Order: sequence, then C-alpha cells, then structure tokens
Amino acid sequence: MSTDQRPNNSTRPPTRSQFEAFYHEHYPAVSRYVTRRVAPSSHDDVIAAAFVVAWRKFSTVTNPSLAWLYRIASYEVASEHRRRGRQAQVVELNDLHLVDAAPVGDVVDVSRAFNQLSESDAELLRLVYWENLSRSEIAEVLGLSVNAVNVRYHRALERFSGALSRLDVIAGIAEPTNPSTQEN
Repeated sequence: MSTDQRPNNSTRPPTRSQFEAFYHEHYPAVSRYVTRRVAPSSHDDVIAAAFVVAWRKFSTVTNPSLAWLYRIASYEVASEHRRRGRQAQVVELNDLHLVDAAPVGDVVDVSRAFNQLSESDAELLRLVYWENLSRSEIAEVLGLSVNAVNVRYHRALERFSGALSRLDVIAGIAEPTNPSTQEN
C-alpha cells in the first residue's frame, strides 16, 4: 500500500468544494476506466458508487489521487461483475487506439489475442497502455510492490506475445512512450 494513504492528521477535514474539484478533475479518467470494464447499462451506477466511497474516505487520505480512485473503482467493477454473473464484456475497438493506425482485421486479431489473457494479465496491460499509469501508480491500484508489477508486466507481455503468435498476428509491442512508466 502506498504511503500516500496515511490517515490525515490535519484538524480541518476537506471541504465539499475540494472534493468537487477532485471529482471534476478525475471524473473523465474514471469514466473511461469503468467504460472499458462494464456494460454501458452499468456505467453510471458503478461510477456513482465509486465516488460515494471516495467521498466517504476523502478525509482519511493525505493525498487522494487518480490511482486511489482507480482502486476504489476496481472494487466497484468487481462487485458489478459478481452482481451480473460474469457476463462477457464487450471491448470497444476504438478504445484500443489501433483502428486509425491498422486495418480493422488486425485490430480484431489483437483483440482476440487480448481476450485469451487471464483477467489479471489483461488488467495490468490495460493499466499500462490504456490508462497510462506509472509503475508506482499501478502498484497502488493493484496493491502490489513496484517490483511485483514489473515482473507481472513482463510475464503478461510474454503471454500476450504468445497469444499473438498463435493467431499469426505480427504486432510490435513496445514500452509506452510515457516516461513516467519507465520506473523501476
């Protein structure tokens, strides 16, 4: 667990306006995160539940962050999956950021390879490539050490590469260009 999650020792609790600013700053990113993981009919309920939990806990953390919100949202997504009985999730292809750079057939093949991954491998790769989180932020979201994230990331890439090979898809999987993801 990150050291940013210590109880707040200040005597003044955060104000409603501070939470509203936090909400407006992070709502778009949390919305995209949830959109990629639940059915459209559940999106608003999951977002609302995540921000209710965030509001309740807002005064107990010294530095609430987007990664902290992703962790809360991940619990709400898991709860929604249990509630819905693990229905198959549909990933919008335009969310893969490949449809403008590759033929649709290749995007479908990449999507099929991605769907062969375990949920933990898929989630880790989503956090790296879709959410553009740093390794330390991913560690916070998943409740792991940065070293564990690095090891799991490389293993997930190997499995994804193997799935692509089994489908005879040639794809260059490179490290994200975001320098914040280059942490050790």
